[in-house]
Amino acid sequence: MKKYFILLLIAFSIISCNKKIEKNKILFITTSVNKLGSQTNGTYLIELAIPFDEFSKKNYQINNMSPKGGEIPIYHSGDTTEMVKSILKSDLFRNKTRNSFKPEEINSEEYLAVFIPGGYGQFWDTHKNEDVQKIIAEIYESNGVIGTVGHGTATLIDVKLKSGEYLVNDKTMTSFPTWNEKNIMKQSNFGALLPYDMEVELQKRGADLKVYNHEKKINYEVVDSENRLITASFANSGKFVAEEVLKLMNKNE
Repeated sequence: MKKYFILLLIAFSIISCNKKIEKNKILFITTSVNKLGSQTNGTYLIELAIPFDEFSKKNYQINNMSPKGGEIPIYHSGDTTEMVKSILKSDLFRNKTRNSFKPEEINSEEYLAVFIPGGYGQFWDTHKNEDVQKIIAEIYESNGVIGTVGHGTATLIDVKLKSGEYLVNDKTMTSFPTWNEKNIMKQSNFGALLPYDMEVELQKRGADLKVYNHEKKINYEVVDSENRLITASFANSGKFVAEEVLKLMNKNE
């Protein structure tokens, strides 16, 4: 009887190990930093809420992850639309933004994609967090899709793959433009409060960076479908990036 029980345990263990983990989740990576200088900061609302709504409408499970976990700081410019106000009232959105996971609570094997909304805190905490970087690399190297908006792209700067090369190396992409930072972004004191220039750092790591052309107004939304990377310069591109992430996810399934 004892021998039979042991054999059952062994068989069960083999079945459990071979059982494929179902991937049905999208991971939002958000900052825990709530200030830039003396001003309120966090994740920029429309870059979080609109993509969140796009994915939830398609019945994907969404989890937020932040370096510290718990409630994530969110800020906006007071120009929220009725749609965004409606999303803010959603029980799902409120629950997910009040209860973000810490990196150690995430199983990267469960995720189909990573979405990184902007927020200046990304320049300090997610960009420098080794566990966050590792999770992004693991999801990407398991055929996952990555989408970023605005300043969220800063989180990708130091992500390295198993090969040791930077994830952004040889990827066609864009980011929030330095020109805009220096000319219109009062919150960052026109870039003076930031620890580095995102355009410069991405190019140092081998990114094929498409910088927004102010005269022709082109190259601010980039889809590198071959490398499963979608990036956009500005906050109002959240819907576009989410839709393109969905397309690539469906293509990969």
